[in-house]
Amino acid sequence: MRTMPLSKDLSLDQINHLIETGHVFVTPFGLNRTAYIVVNHKPFMVIATDISIRGVQLSGAWYTWEDLEAMGGVYESEFDALKAIADGV
Repeated sequence: MRTMPLSKDLSLDQINHLIETGHVFVTPFGLNRTAYIVVNHKPFMVIATDISIRGVQLSGAWYTWEDLEAMGGVYESEFDALKAIADGV
């Protein structure tokens, strides 16, 4: 069996089975997409290279979700990162 994306061709029972067995997750952003982390109160562009339940790999370095929160968060756009810095996150 190969990895395949969810599609509207799956029945509701199939989707519910995937959810119940822990195969379906919601990720904050997609793989191989740019994201921004806050480093020393400045946005820093990274590439999301892998995402797991406990953390994310950004430009080759693994971070736990807790570590990212402590650093100031991870954002989809530079604007969101700058806004978080301005808001005092």
